[in-house]
Amino acid sequence: MSNPVILTDICVIGGGMVGLTSALKLAQKGMNVTLCAPKETVEDTRTTAFLMDTVKFFEELELWRRLEDKAFPLKTMRIVDGTNRLIRAPQTDFKSSEIEMEAFGYNLKNADVLRVLNAEIDKQENILRIDGSVETIDTKDNREILSIKTDTDVKSISTGFVIGADGRNSIVRQSKNVTVKDWQYPQTALVVNFAHERSSEFTSTEFHTETGPFTIVPHTHNSAGLVWIETPENVEELLKQSKETMEKTLEEKMQSFLGKITLKSSPQSFPIKGLVANSFGEENWAIIGEAAHVFPPIGAQGFNLGVRDIEALAKILGRYTNQENRGQAYHRARRHDINTRTYGVDMLNRSLLSDFLPVQMLRGFGLQVLGSFKPLRKYAMKMGISPNI
Repeated sequence: MSNPVILTDICVIGGGMVGLTSALKLAQKGMNVTLCAPKETVEDTRTTAFLMDTVKFFEELELWRRLEDKAFPLKTMRIVDGTNRLIRAPQTDFKSSEIEMEAFGYNLKNADVLRVLNAEIDKQENILRIDGSVETIDTKDNREILSIKTDTDVKSISTGFVIGADGRNSIVRQSKNVTVKDWQYPQTALVVNFAHERSSEFTSTEFHTETGPFTIVPHTHNSAGLVWIETPENVEELLKQSKETMEKTLEEKMQSFLGKITLKSSPQSFPIKGLVANSFGEENWAIIGEAAHVFPPIGAQGFNLGVRDIEALAKILGRYTNQENRGQAYHRARRHDINTRTYGVDMLNRSLLSDFLPVQMLRGFGLQVLGSFKPLRKYAMKMGISPNI
């Protein structure tokens, strides 16, 4: 005897931070949600910077009070030109106090955020969780029909709307034949957590080098995470270093401004890619987070852009009827913000890689103007943390 078809208002595909957050938001708006994702077996050791719009969003979800004691404030964003080129920009500090804010945002461990989200989802009577992966998605009679393979069987779901929060290799995006613009940079990111001797003083520091940013984001006063974007060949050699050699290499690269370095995790690496979908939704489906947009880890934009996806989609699903083209309305609502952020980060990253002297001059001049012209600096800071300020 076959399993009965599961009827639901919304089906969210993806169990990462964006998928869990979207499922919870829509459930809190009174919708019946089915959340489908393979069960996670490995703890996420990364961290994420929550900019202030995202903090406010989590306050609305009534989750921030459970996270704030684990969050470290980011009060200064420092950019240091670490290149050896002819045209070099001066060090530029962006301080949250200049725009009357306590902090630009807060850094949190992904594992802490996921733990709180999962605990809250388990309390929701209108969220059904299915531990499984999507096999097929079809459209029939203005509903989306999904087959979900679990460890024990295949479940069939009929939903009024499907949300793909299933990452850069999104099955939802592929099943809807959405084309993408994608590209790969001649770069690889090395990531590692470390302890340091001197206090970070609430400062996130980004060294701009010829191969890409070298970014230090504080976790506490005396610990931080590093994202070092380098050539694939250099990262391969760095990963061969002993723990002691790597610690010395990092201290030299940081110009010893944090004192003695002690690694707290094993270095890992991943290639740097970019992607933007040509459609973010149509009819009864939408894609959010990295299913819709991927770019280099610069400026703490990734998850915060995904949260704005969730906010826009929740408003549309609450306002439009099933007979209206909700997916297309979402696409129109998100197109400008996603494209502006994606291509803005792409342009900044490519400007670091360029050896073309006019590009170096333009980049150096731009940072110098930002550092010295207060109104423009304040505008840039506001736009960096939110398009709504």
